[in-house]
Amino acid sequence: MLDKDNIVTDNVFSYMKAVSNKQSTIYDVAKMAGVSSATVSRVLNSPDMVAKEKREKVQEAINALNFVPKADAVANARASYKKIGVVAPFFTQPSFMERLRGVAQVLTSEHYELVIYSMDTEEDLENYVQMLVNTRRVDGLIMLCVKPEEKILTLLREAEFPVCFVECECEGFDSVLVQNLQGGQLAAEFLFSRGVKRPGFVGQYSSKEYTVSATEERFRGFSFYFANQGITIKKEHVWIGDFSEGTLDESLEKYLEQKDLPDAVFCSSDVIAARFIRVAQSKGIDVPEKIKVIGFDNIDVSEYLGLTSVSQSLEESGRVAARLVLERIAKKESAVVTARVPIEVIERETTGF
Repeated sequence: MLDKDNIVTDNVFSYMKAVSNKQSTIYDVAKMAGVSSATVSRVLNSPDMVAKEKREKVQEAINALNFVPKADAVANARASYKKIGVVAPFFTQPSFMERLRGVAQVLTSEHYELVIYSMDTEEDLENYVQMLVNTRRVDGLIMLCVKPEEKILTLLREAEFPVCFVECECEGFDSVLVQNLQGGQLAAEFLFSRGVKRPGFVGQYSSKEYTVSATEERFRGFSFYFANQGITIKKEHVWIGDFSEGTLDESLEKYLEQKDLPDAVFCSSDVIAARFIRVAQSKGIDVPEKIKVIGFDNIDVSEYLGLTSVSQSLEESGRVAARLVLERIAKKESAVVTARVPIEVIERETTGF
């Protein structure tokens, strides 16, 4: 009796042997994957347009044949593309824009083009990575606040360009780390030194599995510091929820309707802190006399609002990431670098400056 699995396996090995002595083509990939050449082309250029099952078959064939698209093979003969890609979720948020500004400053001075890949889902992330690894369209890649699954890390380890992570440490890759836990502790230490005894926390929970859990880490550091001072943060003084555009003010209004309000609130971002202050003022709650408020990020608008904030050196973290990628392009075999940006509290009027 014939073993069908062995026949299929033997056919694959025979086919791989046949193409091993020549440069594989898009037609070789299509034949091995059992799809059309047009499908292979779509996987290379617009993977989101191809069903996952077919996409995975094509990817396996690309890996097995070590396939390089013809146009990209020609481009690879040049010194470089002079392009650095940045993959970023929610890149329109002010903190992301300031970090990108730091990246752009370094790349512009070195005559590199910045290409932004904005993602909203884990599938977006996988599609971008798959496309970039297969087509080699960039010289380097910066992953902002992304925490990818192992299968995506495996793809990136096969890439012929360097990758740097910001806010996430991944084995084998350069990274720029933001000290979220320590930032929460620093905010707590600052407020405690100003006499705060009833601390509160307001933040947006990290709802995406592929993003860094920054809010939760900041709260953990914040509550840990106060616990060491013998102060337990009351449950009703903590709100970590979904702050979409339509629900943020409503959630803040409910929080501020408590009879026993906290005497200070640490917000997980400056954007949330700004909205918190506006809602508090609309309810006749004085900041900082009734409630002191401190944010996180120290974005540009914080200075105009007089908002005390934990600075995580946004622009500098972007500059460091860009420099690490360019240095890795120049010296591929150098040791992996983990950089940590400095954090500090910038004191302003919202805490009684």
